[in-house]
Amino acid sequence: MTGASMIAAGRGVAAGPSSTSAAQRLPRLRAGLARALELWRDFTGESAYDRYVERHRREHPDHAPMSASQWWRARADFDERNVSTGCC
Repeated sequence: MTGASMIAAGRGVAAGPSSTSAAQRLPRLRAGLARALELWRDFTGESAYDRYVERHRREHPDHAPMSASQWWRARADFDERNVSTGCC
C-alpha cells in the first residue's frame, strides 16, 4: 500500500473511483439524456409526425397513415392557409 492509499484507507475514503457507483450512474445518465432528447424533439416539432401516426393508428386502424413527407406538406399547407395574427 502506498502512503496516499494508507491515509485514504485510514479515513474510510476509497482510494479510487468506485466502479459500482459509476455502473449505477450510467443508466440514470442515459435515461436523463433520452428524456432531454424527447423534450428537444417536442420543442422543435420533430415529434409531431410520430404523435400523428400514433393517434391515426389508434383512431383509424382500417387504413394506413400518410407518409412523413405527405404529412409535413399537408401541415405546411394548413399553416399557409390559416395564418394567425396572434390576436384573440
